[in-house]
Amino acid sequence: MSRVALLLQKDLRVLRRSPFLLAVLLAYPLVIAGLVGLVASYANAKPRVALVDEDSLPAQVAVGGRTFRVEQTIDRVAKEVTLVRLDGEEAESQLRSGRIVALLRVPRGFVADLHSMARSPRLELETTRGGLSVRVTQQVQALVYQLNRQLQDAYVEANLEYIDLLIEGGTGRFLGQDFDVLGLERAEALLEELPPGPRLDRIREFVRVAAAALGETDDALRATANPIELVETEDKGRTWVLSAQAQSYALALTVSFVALLLAAAALAAERDEGVLARLRRGLVGPGEL
Repeated sequence: MSRVALLLQKDLRVLRRSPFLLAVLLAYPLVIAGLVGLVASYANAKPRVALVDEDSLPAQVAVGGRTFRVEQTIDRVAKEVTLVRLDGEEAESQLRSGRIVALLRVPRGFVADLHSMARSPRLELETTRGGLSVRVTQQVQALVYQLNRQLQDAYVEANLEYIDLLIEGGTGRFLGQDFDVLGLERAEALLEELPPGPRLDRIREFVRVAAAALGETDDALRATANPIELVETEDKGRTWVLSAQAQSYALALTVSFVALLLAAAALAAERDEGVLARLRRGLVGPGEL
């Protein structure tokens, strides 16, 4: 019988006499494979993004005579992430601990700004560091783009109504207040009834130029529409990737520690039975052992 076969026979006898050690050796690769699978699935899962709705978004929002479903659009666009609705305090805590990759906040006054059309409503995005935050930022940018596409026509039409009001005159409403506007065309008609003169001629010329300029604003407004503004805050809290790295480091340390324990247990069992001493006395040389 060869010396390698003798060593193998010795190891098999040790394992047969140590059922616990045999069970650990059999379970060891299964446990490690399971842990590696868990870490891999965690790293490849959709990143979690918290939605903090501080303005209590209604199911429908009416802007410029049109109805929009903001929350439905958010759910549809954010399909590459796992969107969870949290309150502000819990979301901040999970962002700091790395349990979520980003925080999308709908601040107070968002719906009011949509209705007023006097300033751009804002969505606030807070992200962690790492590669996944870039992916989340792209998703939120796509969300803002989709919302802007839906809102820009309503914004443009509402602004064009104000421009028509300035040109033609009439009754309008802005920020909840009603007002009457003379209008450039009516002003020009009134000026024509007055006697000619240098000062009145300058006013007449201004009215004509202003009316012509405002008449060309249709295309300009449609080209520059961008209702919602995205405010980004980066590098906040622990990264998702860092959490996966920490788990991999902990797994590596655990593997090393368990391997040392198994080796120590095997040596202890062999020492108790005097196997190594018997092998050194005749079967296997010290160097080969």
